Parts: sequence; C-alpha cells; structure tokens
Amino acid sequence: MSKVVVFGSYVMDLTCLAPHIPVVGETVFSGPFKMGPGGKGFNQAVAARMAGVNVEFMTKIGKDLFNSYVKDAFDKFKISKKYLLESEKTGTGVALIVVNENNGANAIAVAPEACNELTPDEVKNNAGMFNDSKVFLTQFESNLQATNEAINIASEKGLLVVLNPAPVKEFDMKMLQKVNIIIPNEVEASQITGIQVKDRESAKKASDKLKEYVDTVIITLGDNGVYCEKVNEEILPVCSVKTIDTTGAGDAFAGIFSAYMAKGRNLETSIKYAMVGAAISTTRFGTSPSMPEENEIEKFYRESFGVI
Repeated sequence: MSKVVVFGSYVMDLTCLAPHIPVVGETVFSGPFKMGPGGKGFNQAVAARMAGVNVEFMTKIGKDLFNSYVKDAFDKFKISKKYLLESEKTGTGVALIVVNENNGANAIAVAPEACNELTPDEVKNNAGMFNDSKVFLTQFESNLQATNEAINIASEKGLLVVLNPAPVKEFDMKMLQKVNIIIPNEVEASQITGIQVKDRESAKKASDKLKEYVDTVIITLGDNGVYCEKVNEEILPVCSVKTIDTTGAGDAFAGIFSAYMAKGRNLETSIKYAMVGAAISTTRFGTSPSMPEENEIEKFYRESFGVI
C-alpha cells in the first residue's frame, strides 16, 4: 500500500453550532456542543488514511487531560503513534470553533500549544518516517522552523512535497523552493501574494506569483471551485451536495489529494478525487470524523465524473 507522511498539528476541536457567527461583543445562544479530534495535521492524516493509503504522522501533544483522548483517536483512525511526541511543559493544542447552522460557515481560533514546541532536531531524529514514502504533506499550524526542516528532509529524500500554507503566518518565501505543490485557499493565496483572490482572473495572477517559487499551484475557492492552471484555465466547479459544516473541508482536500498522488494518479484526477472527498466531508459535522472512506470517494467520483 502507498504511504503519505504528514507533519503538523493535533488540536482538540471544541465546536458548537450557532444561528450565526457572533460579532465583536455579542453573545449567541448556541448548541449542540461537541468535542473531537482535530488540527490541520491530524485532519489531513486521517483524510489520507481513510482514502486508502498508509500514513505516518508526526505531531506533539501535552501530558494533560486530553492525552488519553488523543491516543484513542489515533487508534480509532488507525494512525500510528510512533511519531506522536509528548511535551513535559505545554498542553495539547485547542481549537475553538463556531459553525453557522444555516450554511455551514465557520469561525475558528486555534491555540497550537505543544505543536509550537516541535523542533528541527526532533524532526531530524525521526527522519525514518520519510522512508518508503512517495508524498509528504504539511501545513503552517505547527512550529515553522520544524516544518521547514521537515520540508527540507522530504525534498532531499525525493518525496513529492505538498504544502497547505494554513493558517498563514510570516515566512521566508524561499521555503517554497523545495515545495512541489502548494494548496492555499482564496484567503491564504490573497494573504501570501497580496492579490485579492475572488475570481478566475485574480486566481491566475496569484497563481502566477506563487509559480515563481513552486511548480504547481492549486487554489481552492470554496463554493466557487478549484483553480489549477496546469489542469484547466477555467475554475473547476464544485460537486453539488447539501452542506452542513465546511470545517475541515480544506484538510479533506489536501489529505485526499495527497493520497491519490501517492497511489500514482495524475494531477487532474487527484484534484477531482480531492474535490469529491471534500464535498462529502461538508455533509457531516466535525473535522476528522467527517472524512470520507475510500469506497465513498470512489462511488461519488464515478457519479460526478464517470468511469475511473
């Protein structure tokens, strides 16, 4: 079975449904409340694993009241705990999430906590996780220096390096020179390039700017679709579903895309599988628990795009 290596965050998702997302100073009666496993790194690792590949995932958590819950989540989703590090001084990361019950839109505040403690030396000491893999996937929700080290090692070992630059933070653009494929959403693409991405023309301009550093640019545009000039000069339309929660859809896209690239599918096909899987994830509440299984992805792909 093909393998994807994921480096990044684990945080506890503390989520509630609300009639609308509060404005500054407003209190909104909400519910229900749910607690679940999350973090961009873990979500993407789960998405890739559910899509039918083996996954090695490196992150760091605290020795706190969430510790046993985290380990149970790793076991539930069949994610190896070999590279699950534990902090002696900092707690497990937490995400506070409000989801609009009417349209699935969300607002999120993330406290990465232990994920910020990951170090370049810890990455070097665990470089064996990159062995026997074709694809490496990471994000910006953990310590940036450690993330950069992981990118460097993956590149040196010849893995296809996929970066989801979320959440956006200040970084040296030279980091992107060892990235093969970058997958920002429209907000992240706008923040990185300084170009307000809202349609095909602006997506192309942002893509062209990013291509000064990265070979392949895929910009996800929410309900408007996906732009990747290497596949189509027009925006690829989204798959039609009844959306209830968009939280984690970007992670579903990145994880499933990486899984299908590891399986040897080409760029266009992998993007379409990712679009299908991300769409399915929005029909369910939560992040990691919303990730679709391989057979669901394959079935919806056939319904959306025809024979595989």
